[in-house]
Amino acid sequence: MRPAMAEAIIDLGQLARNIATVRARLGERIKILFPVKADAYGHGAVRVAQAAEQAGVDYFGVANIAEAQELREAGIKTPILILSSSRIAHISELVRTDVDVTISSLEFAQALAAEAQRQGRRARVQIKVDTGMGRNGVLSHDALALCRAIAQMPSLECTGIFSHFACSYSEKEEDRLYTQRQIQVFNDLLAQLDREGILPPLRHIANSSGLVQYENDVTTGYYNMVRPGILLYGYPEVRRPWTEPIKPILRMRSWIVTMNELPPGSFIGYGRRFQTKRTSQIVTIPVGYADGVIWLLANVGEVVIHGKRAPMVGSISMDQITVDVTDIPEVKLGDEVELIGPHISAEEIARKIGANFTEVVLTALSRRVVRVYNV
Repeated sequence: MRPAMAEAIIDLGQLARNIATVRARLGERIKILFPVKADAYGHGAVRVAQAAEQAGVDYFGVANIAEAQELREAGIKTPILILSSSRIAHISELVRTDVDVTISSLEFAQALAAEAQRQGRRARVQIKVDTGMGRNGVLSHDALALCRAIAQMPSLECTGIFSHFACSYSEKEEDRLYTQRQIQVFNDLLAQLDREGILPPLRHIANSSGLVQYENDVTTGYYNMVRPGILLYGYPEVRRPWTEPIKPILRMRSWIVTMNELPPGSFIGYGRRFQTKRTSQIVTIPVGYADGVIWLLANVGEVVIHGKRAPMVGSISMDQITVDVTDIPEVKLGDEVELIGPHISAEEIARKIGANFTEVVLTALSRRVVRVYNV
């Protein structure tokens, strides 16, 4: 293992327990697609996917062809869906790689079908429908025509159809109504596809919060797959009694490398954004925004040392943060520092920087933070 100034310790045993909790809730009829995009939300895609494959997930979700190829090169055999739209320039790679490709337009479908025919292969595709996200996916009123067209392309195998929620994490009444409207729009499309005999084998709409908050709507009827991402990493955006056993699988630590006693009136960091009001014991931790300590935490973030909270003071530098440990007199050089963990969760950090999603914190962790895996 290379020398570390900071470590992210990932508990693969807890990941397996989180998967088991969701599996027990869903039963065997509903497949689990586990998103491992963005390097498994900062946890390390290959090691996380290997553990999740062993734990029995049915599909993986990635953002692009490069992420899919990384998993295949590591020996992952589980089906992979590229959740986002791909570049037309990558079509030959998409056909050659063992993946399901998201289709959002007739133009892309035709290009993929032509390339698959040229290579003498049959490309697997899943159709993405925009039911209200306004981002990508074929618009709902055009979706039926696209499905009909793909059904007539022999070089494409349509394995699934899916949509994505815009605000399923919210418990506000207007957001709940919006989510239920998305479900209804998708249900109407699935019913029409069924009547025409072109209903794809896999149908899914639920992310983590959608599964928890709209469980009955998204796991019955036509639906047979869900996509819990942040839930399996240990952060239920919406909590119910059954999610209680689900725990975060990552903690991050570093160590104190310098200590200085500064007199009252001393400025700390770039821009002189903090000034001591008393004689203060200031320590330096060798992590900064290049490691994933988000710069918005300046003068609002905290760390934990010896089980006690200590405030970050001054600006967040590229490679360092400064922390006031005046009220923790037992601190010494080399002491371990908790940056994310049981005392300071990624959820709390996200709230402090005004982010709705814990993923903002986790995916910020750079490769300089050494990943350590516990089984």
